[in-house]
Amino acid sequence: MNSEVLFTEHALTMLKERKFTIEFIKDIVLNPDYKDTSNDDLWSAIKKIEHKVLRVVVKGEQKPYTVVTMYYDRRLRKTMMAKERKEDSE
Repeated sequence: MNSEVLFTEHALTMLKERKFTIEFIKDIVLNPDYKDTSNDDLWSAIKKIEHKVLRVVVKGEQKPYTVVTMYYDRRLRKTMMAKERKEDSE
């Protein structure tokens, strides 16, 4: 299997629970709005989806990347929304 993005069993379970497609998550990993590299072993691909922020946690610095999990990041959403409001008022 030659793929740019692989999925752990946990990630596949989360994918089904949250009703995302593999293609949708692969696109976020390969083309994120933001990339958080604050953790040594893992990084996050972040995508704003309407009024929510989806964080996809990824392992690997080179392809193939491995998706570990994904979740809506409420804390980051609040931070981003506050930043957008501030930019709009300037």
